[in-house]
Amino acid sequence: MEFDKKFDYVIVGGGSAGCVLASRLTENSDISVCLLEYGGEGKDLAVRVPAGLILMVPGKPLELNNWCFHTTPQMHLNNRRGFQPRGQCLGGSSAINAMIYTRGSALDYERWVEQGCEGWGFDDVLPYFIKAENNIHGVISCMVIADHCMSATY
Repeated sequence: MEFDKKFDYVIVGGGSAGCVLASRLTENSDISVCLLEYGGEGKDLAVRVPAGLILMVPGKPLELNNWCFHTTPQMHLNNRRGFQPRGQCLGGSSAINAMIYTRGSALDYERWVEQGCEGWGFDDVLPYFIKAENNIHGVISCMVIADHCMSATY
């Protein structure tokens, strides 16, 4: 890579938001983008296989793709410090979530609207979720989402 090259945009952090922003900006071929990520590509098995999550939790010998932060002492936890995993590769923390995807609770979005965040209600954001998904909604995208149901009997 040429270090004297000029870019229209420099995005620091290749997490979910940084990658999406870089992708969307480069849909215009006249725009150049430099995406900087401290970690690696996030293509190893610990990221690609859901069970790989066990390699990225505290107390394990590897700090693979994970900054392994800890919170400050928490008064309501008897001053214990909590483990705060944060992704350290392309995809950011989304790369270390065992491939779990959720839209979140519709009620949470409605609470945001009640608190003054107009345009953030569930009905407002649902079209963007659907645009990003490729599942039963019939929308083609680069993110493949599957619906799974766990029965009461294992």
